[in-house]
Amino acid sequence: MLARLLIGLTTSLALLSISACRRGDPGANARVEAELAGGWVREIPEGPPGLEGFDLRPNGSVALLGIFSMNGVAWAVSRGELVISTNTDRYPQPNASRLYIASLEHGVLTLAAESGDYLAGTWRASEVGRIAGVVTYLERSALPPGARVDVELRRGERLVARSLITPKGPVPIPFELSYLPEPGPNTERYALRATVVANGAPLLATTEPVPLPLPATDEPVEVVVRPVPP
Repeated sequence: MLARLLIGLTTSLALLSISACRRGDPGANARVEAELAGGWVREIPEGPPGLEGFDLRPNGSVALLGIFSMNGVAWAVSRGELVISTNTDRYPQPNASRLYIASLEHGVLTLAAESGDYLAGTWRASEVGRIAGVVTYLERSALPPGARVDVELRRGERLVARSLITPKGPVPIPFELSYLPEPGPNTERYALRATVVANGAPLLATTEPVPLPLPATDEPVEVVVRPVPP
């Protein structure tokens, strides 16, 4: 009985916060952001069975889970909407999806969008794994303007997580990956790969995948990239 009352109270507070967001209460935005922070997943609408989703990190960055056609950039709550910014390999300039928060209760989030945005729909809360680290290289030279760093987590040859980074300073270049933990034993090992792309071509890359036992420790992982032969 007490558990049901607590769940009902939490739901009521979340709905009141969303309502206050729509009235422009900055404090309500922060409360809803706290409710939303974490992983959200759903069954893939089309294609092979599996899960996809997004990880709304407390620092305001966002990672897409199982959605590799886009790259997560940032998220925020504004006037009752969840705003998720993404970009792609071809278009690095962030594009914002404005998703109306239709409901948020019992660990279920329903998002709507007039434009039929792909991220609209019903999502459920989920645990996610996170890996933090840095990409670095030994050469004494700066990366050319417009260079991007592509970091991938793979299990065997299967892509599990990916992040596209536009460096904001010299090496080491920090990265963070989010992934959905996979239950059950599996003989395929996890490994990290990184590639620095400049002017549409690989400039630096890992020569061998970096083995990674998961769940990972809290220690950041160092990924060293080396020049790609012409």
